[in-house]
Amino acid sequence: MIEDNTSTLIATFTQLKSRFNQDPYPALEKRLRLLTEIKSRMLQRQDQLVEAANQDFGTRSRFDTVIADIMPCINSIDYIAKHLRKWSKVQHRSPGAQWLPSKAKIEIVPKGVVGVIAPWNYPIQLAIVPVITALAAGNKVMLKLSEFTPKVNAVIRAIFKGLDNEVCVIEGGPDIAATFTEQPFDHLLFTGSTAVGKKVMAAAAKNLTPVTLELGGKSPVIVLDDADISAAAMSVLMGKLSNSGQICVAPDYVLVHEEKYDAFIAELKQHYEKTYKTKVGVKNQTSIINDRQFQRLNDIIIDAKSKGANVWQAEPARDNRQLPLHIITQVNKSMRVMQEELFGTILPILKISNLNDAISYIREDTTPLASYLFTQSQVAMNKVSKELATGTLAINETIVHVVVESLPFGGLGYSGMGQYHGEEGFYTFSHKKPILQSNNTKWRNKMLLSHSKLLTKPLEWLFLRKK
Repeated sequence: MIEDNTSTLIATFTQLKSRFNQDPYPALEKRLRLLTEIKSRMLQRQDQLVEAANQDFGTRSRFDTVIADIMPCINSIDYIAKHLRKWSKVQHRSPGAQWLPSKAKIEIVPKGVVGVIAPWNYPIQLAIVPVITALAAGNKVMLKLSEFTPKVNAVIRAIFKGLDNEVCVIEGGPDIAATFTEQPFDHLLFTGSTAVGKKVMAAAAKNLTPVTLELGGKSPVIVLDDADISAAAMSVLMGKLSNSGQICVAPDYVLVHEEKYDAFIAELKQHYEKTYKTKVGVKNQTSIINDRQFQRLNDIIIDAKSKGANVWQAEPARDNRQLPLHIITQVNKSMRVMQEELFGTILPILKISNLNDAISYIREDTTPLASYLFTQSQVAMNKVSKELATGTLAINETIVHVVVESLPFGGLGYSGMGQYHGEEGFYTFSHKKPILQSNNTKWRNKMLLSHSKLLTKPLEWLFLRKK
């Protein structure tokens, strides 16, 4: 792995800031050409990215890398390119009758140099998507890659080779990450754990750098008594087993109506045995990223067993850190499985009596990044949509909301702050600059300066009189 040092990092930031100051509003045509070039380079290296991810994880399915890591990047580039001119247009506003004949408008301008800190779990998508969004907004970008994915990092470096005037790639461990967050970026986006997110925000605060924090938490699933149990089980399995559960929005635990509890668990096991086990199989399951994470997950399982939980293991543990599905029942909040974000193929399942119980249970915990509801009731859908605090709500579906280009992505409270993806991402990395333009208003300023009643009396009558 290439290990950048702190002096190189600081010098890189200084150079990027200087380049931005020389061209603070790059033409839209230049931005579009840059996006097209990045897309072309990614498509040329997609097989390299697949193999690199496979090596970094020990085993990673081509499906996880192509469908969930590479494709979202390409789709995001296409979506941004299609809408960039519209998003960049001047927004005209009314100055109000009292300030005529002045004109008001909003110019959408770049912020400057944007810092992006990418995690290891989706090392391509979670690096490239914020970068191309910030570039589309006209910024320069510094990208800090995870030290846990050196092979993927090498391919990403190759993708951005020769584009140093626009985006620079940094690698390194905690010391480099700490120095990175201390730079006076014009915006900083971090994707990772809540614990590290707090440190990132504290470091950014020293420079009053605005931050977007994409964190995690325990994303709950609610399965009501009128849900299609088979469809719900299949969707939960898809969300839980993709990338072996190493997704910030993976279903973390399931709250199932007591009348459908046993049937739901039976459907989970059936779909695992008939679909996932036979069609995906050992060779195509993504491994847990490293020994430390693998041991953490096994410790969580041991802890649950020691405190009275029932653990169903789909099949024997395999080599190369491939952890099979573990369904855990009879759980309580004293267990680590209900205290920590799992980030693996462990699924606790609890009984609920009704929707209100489910909402109350979730509210007792920290605000989730995503929540999932399975029901056919429009009343229940409306209630959860309005009452449940969550970054995103998906109904009769799991995880795919992340790759819907038109939807923003982001957390709330403990699970993060700010949003990106699509239009919201473009505005996150832009400054909406208010502009008031006045011509031939010397007369107005003279009257304001002298507190002339010829001006103030009409204004009082127009705006301060009792209706």
